[in-house]
Amino acid sequence: MKSTPIFKILSAAILLAVVFYFVVQGYHYFSDPINTTYVYASHEWDTIVTEGYLVREEETFHSNLTTLHHALDEGEKVGKNQTLAIAFPDSSALTRVERLETLEMQAQQLSFALESFLDGDAALKLDDNIREDLTALHRAIATGDYSQGEDERTALKAAVLKRDYTYTSQEQIEFDLKAVEEQISQERALLNGTSITAPKSGLFSAVCDGYEQVLTPALMGEISPSSLSAIRPETGNANVGKLIYGDTWYYVAVITAEQAQLLRDRSSVSVQFAKGFTQPFTMNISHISEPENGKCVLWLSAKTYMAQTTLLRQQSATLLLNQYEGLRLPDKALRVNADGKTGVYCVIGARARYKGVAVIYHGEDYVLVQPTDTGDTSLLRQGDQVIVTTAELYDGKVIG
Repeated sequence: MKSTPIFKILSAAILLAVVFYFVVQGYHYFSDPINTTYVYASHEWDTIVTEGYLVREEETFHSNLTTLHHALDEGEKVGKNQTLAIAFPDSSALTRVERLETLEMQAQQLSFALESFLDGDAALKLDDNIREDLTALHRAIATGDYSQGEDERTALKAAVLKRDYTYTSQEQIEFDLKAVEEQISQERALLNGTSITAPKSGLFSAVCDGYEQVLTPALMGEISPSSLSAIRPETGNANVGKLIYGDTWYYVAVITAEQAQLLRDRSSVSVQFAKGFTQPFTMNISHISEPENGKCVLWLSAKTYMAQTTLLRQQSATLLLNQYEGLRLPDKALRVNADGKTGVYCVIGARARYKGVAVIYHGEDYVLVQPTDTGDTSLLRQGDQVIVTTAELYDGKVIG
């Protein structure tokens, strides 16, 4: 069948119309591109970043005997006259100390096994302890706290060995216990160490850094920004460790006078250390010095987490002042409509729809906003698709 001239003309017209349509769409796309992003909930803080020191009332201890066996764990509570460490004249004594500790643990396990014959619930209680120790060990490993994990492993091992002894006869346990107690007496008789005891109660730390007598709570209100910046640790010979006294510790840092002004009307502030102990916690604002060359000394205090921070001294810290919660979007998405109101345009179907917002926080290239009621449109919500860039927008504009 031959094509008629009219059919050829119609085909050419349709082809030209299609080409024209795509040319127009391409022009609009490249000359007026529409980029969008999704709105999501977020929060930000006004912060002050500082460099400072932890300050405590501390006393260091020294022994001329260089072979030491510490009797306490880091951050452990110490009573008056309690042994901090035992000093020995030679290193071979440490082997005997380790042997003695093993024997004492074995004696505890045998004593428990003996008691289990008199208490029928003892084994069941120990089973519960084993399950708890397993859970604690798994938690410590999962969180990367390997120091705590070692403690949990030791506790689990001791509990399992105790449980194992419960399957032994009572006569055998009594015989083994007597033999172990005799070995303990012999090992103790051979030890010739000198006990170093606590003059008063406190918290023990095995690490001394030279700041113990340089940075003290007595400096509050006395030390200037320039003096604090120039402070250096002393060279000491404290090899036994130290005791931390009292129930209050401090964080002291140099801040600018402008930052100090933000804190003067506050009684407390949330603090987050950069390392060692990173969970945010509240500290009281104890003192802010008068300005010196545009700088002030800030003293913060706390009565919590002292045992968890005994190893910390020089620390970067972030002070968290005001928290803002809102919907996050690029600042380029903000538009001012004909009524002078701030808002954004969202993709609803194939059209641009205006939604009013109020800016509550302005970051480097983004904002946090709260939706406002514009009367004739729905409120901005998490998950909305917001138009970021386009040359011209108005409510109802076809963008599909």
